[in-house]
Amino acid sequence: MKSLVSIAEAIRRALERIAVLSGWLLVIMATVTTFDVVARKGDFLLRDIGITLPYTKLQELEWHFHACVFSLWMGFCYTINAHPRVDSFTEHLSLRRKAWVELAGCLLFALPYMALVAWYSIDFVVASWKLNEISDSPVGLTHRWVLKGIYVAGLWMVVAGILSVLLRVIAFLFGGVPEEEVELQIGHTVSEV
Repeated sequence: MKSLVSIAEAIRRALERIAVLSGWLLVIMATVTTFDVVARKGDFLLRDIGITLPYTKLQELEWHFHACVFSLWMGFCYTINAHPRVDSFTEHLSLRRKAWVELAGCLLFALPYMALVAWYSIDFVVASWKLNEISDSPVGLTHRWVLKGIYVAGLWMVVAGILSVLLRVIAFLFGGVPEEEVELQIGHTVSEV
């Protein structure tokens, strides 16, 4: 059963690497946003010297980067319990009971739902690619399938995150692996800020 924890940790580390690397997109997004805001404020100066900027493309880039960061962090966030939950039911339960709730939630709800959504989202990307989908704006960005592909990859990363947590829960409940080794991050947590 310790091998399940090793597999779960390998999945979590891979998701963490992807998340941390995609964090650099925040720097790019902030740069694009800052440039867009400053350029809009100084637009009258640019127009006087004959320069027009593609503001629509800049705005679309901003939300594309935001969507990419969100998508590439979803799976890792599940593994560290940084996603929305209703913990009022499990708040006062022991870790073992929380693990049983997590097992049921993963097997009955989270995994089937996310696997189904991720699977059918592949067609979403393929259709966009076949159509060579572009922005609705005549001066917007092209290759919309790339953004949709990143979103779908994020959905598959959530599936991987759920599997990582599920393997830890199984090792804890059925394998007798101690709480310290399993490192289950489930239930109510208090963060220090």
